[in-house]
Amino acid sequence: MIPTALSDDALAALAQLGFGQYEARAYCALLARSPMNGHEVAKASGVPASKIYDTLARLTEKGAVLIERGEPVTYAALAYEAVLEAARRKFQRAHDVAASTFASLPAMPDAGQVWSLRDRDSVLSAGNALIAGATHTVFAALWDGELSDLRLALEAAARRGCAVHVAIYGTATLDGPATYDLTLCGRSAVERLHGRRLSVIVADRERALVAEFHAGGSVEAISTANSVIGLLGIEYVKADVLGRLLIDEMGEARFEALRHDPGVVEALLRA
Repeated sequence: MIPTALSDDALAALAQLGFGQYEARAYCALLARSPMNGHEVAKASGVPASKIYDTLARLTEKGAVLIERGEPVTYAALAYEAVLEAARRKFQRAHDVAASTFASLPAMPDAGQVWSLRDRDSVLSAGNALIAGATHTVFAALWDGELSDLRLALEAAARRGCAVHVAIYGTATLDGPATYDLTLCGRSAVERLHGRRLSVIVADRERALVAEFHAGGSVEAISTANSVIGLLGIEYVKADVLGRLLIDEMGEARFEALRHDPGVVEALLRA
């Protein structure tokens, strides 16, 4: 039988390296005990007897299994270090060929398309890529819940010389970027938007990500290189920061009174 310690992590890793399910199970069984004949490998690995010899043949072609054509024919696993090194070289060669081929393709102009994103992981991945690609500036308005996943990219951008400005709706801190505490603004925004949270990232004044996180965990976002949306995003960040400074100057009580006054401001915020 395959050792329990190998059964999950090793099988999943081998699948990532191009091994089929039966191949991974047979190889792990042979790592645990070699040599074995085909019947023994099938029994130890759980691979159906009708499939074991085709599986072992493929492993032999991969260079992961050695075969001794005696009576009976027996099989042994090649040392895992050699198998992993061969897989690494194979994938590195494929990577190099793909990179070289793609680099020779003509650059496609970005016509400012707007792409929709509808899950949190995709939004965070797009945000990290946007920040990592910035060469001059990053403007962002972010909440604690997402900032933890974007922290490293933001700090790295500041270290490589980008001017990074981050409005933070929460208590998180960053090492390097200029940050602005908008905790109180965040509270009033969540109240006003019924639990929804708006986040913005703009890189180099044109590439933008705008995301709305809903109270139930769903998310709607757009990613674009449309410079108009980039400008709107930057002005949104600046307006929130300047608005907080004005509120601090006038005092929270005066602002709340103004916010709830049944006039123009209250009507605007309620709309």
